[in-house]
Amino acid sequence: MRKIVTIASLILLTKISFAQKSFSECYDSLHWKLTHNTTINFDVFTKWNDCIKGKEMPFLSLQTISGERIETKDLKGKVIVINLWFTACHPCIAELPALNKLVKEYKDKNVVFLGLSTDTKELLDSDFFPKYKFDFTIIPNAMKIVDEKIGHTGFPTTYIIDTKGRVIDAWIGGSTGKDAETAAYLRAKPIIDELLKAE
Repeated sequence: MRKIVTIASLILLTKISFAQKSFSECYDSLHWKLTHNTTINFDVFTKWNDCIKGKEMPFLSLQTISGERIETKDLKGKVIVINLWFTACHPCIAELPALNKLVKEYKDKNVVFLGLSTDTKELLDSDFFPKYKFDFTIIPNAMKIVDEKIGHTGFPTTYIIDTKGRVIDAWIGGSTGKDAETAAYLRAKPIIDELLKAE
């Protein structure tokens, strides 16, 4: 009988510890599977998404392309949309119309849009922004932040964070087809609307 109780306790503790994984442990689990599997099983992205939902996004200390400081811990009380991107990423560029539409729709609402780019300020200013428009608040040189705080999940990656700093939804990747012009907007809009309604 004691053996059965011990086994049942171990199973329960394992389930509890999985449910209590931190944001970084969810990423570590995804990263391990991506680097150790010889074939890509898209199920790992679903498991990562399920794991990080409800987790607190790590606090980020950011410097915008115009030199202002943003501390995400000071943004509690606001909905935050974070997009990880870089200039040579074709799906990142393809989804800009959808992301810009979100910014336009929620202008003067309680939503902050942050675009973390791995590119330098110089490259963005000289080569990218003369050709493309991206209305998020741009954070250049964000590779260290991605490496140390968020993790390399792929590009683009988008996170929606509630007013308490918890990840409500996140998704990795995108397309370069016509649907890229609306996909991120259609996924994010109902979530943002719900979060604003709950304020």
